[in-house]
Amino acid sequence: MARAVLRGRFLLPALAVALCMPVAASAGGQSAGAEKMPRTAQEIRRDRENADSLIRFGQPATAREILQTLCYDDGDDVACQNLGVMAMTGEGGDVDMAAGRAAFARGCDLQLLEACQNLADALVSGDGGPVEDVRALSLYLELCQRRYGGRNCYFAALMIEEGRGVTHPDAAKAQEGYRSACDMRYRPACDRVKGGP
Repeated sequence: MARAVLRGRFLLPALAVALCMPVAASAGGQSAGAEKMPRTAQEIRRDRENADSLIRFGQPATAREILQTLCYDDGDDVACQNLGVMAMTGEGGDVDMAAGRAAFARGCDLQLLEACQNLADALVSGDGGPVEDVRALSLYLELCQRRYGGRNCYFAALMIEEGRGVTHPDAAKAQEGYRSACDMRYRPACDRVKGGP
């Protein structure tokens, strides 16, 4: 699975600032059973930047906890992507492929294309759960149509050529995918077009 580098690292706050700033809204001032107020985009961005700083300063476990909250409570797509990478690589805790796959799925639901790509890779390889060829192919095709990297067109074409996620292999359809990927300058696809039917 292609694992992207963590995204969302915008500013590098000083260590003292990063460690002294609150990283999540405190529930201390709320009465029991009261609805939690939605956090602002600025608060979410600040917490994501703090998580990035904590990673840089050797506290990835705390960063991973912050990203968990940002992803699932605040619906921050970049935090979901970063959490997925950390879970699958074991940064800041144990390797947890299922948690990584779930975080990528959440990020994809939030429309982050990078998370959708990582989810498709996990689905096709069975990382963090069962192999789901139909769902993976659907994601690769959507990413290809949205022109999010030739690699996605290439992997969709490969799956179609091998009959994965479809009722039967289709070499002609696969060639269309390879051509699309080649048009996006994905070299392995261009090699497939040359040798295609």
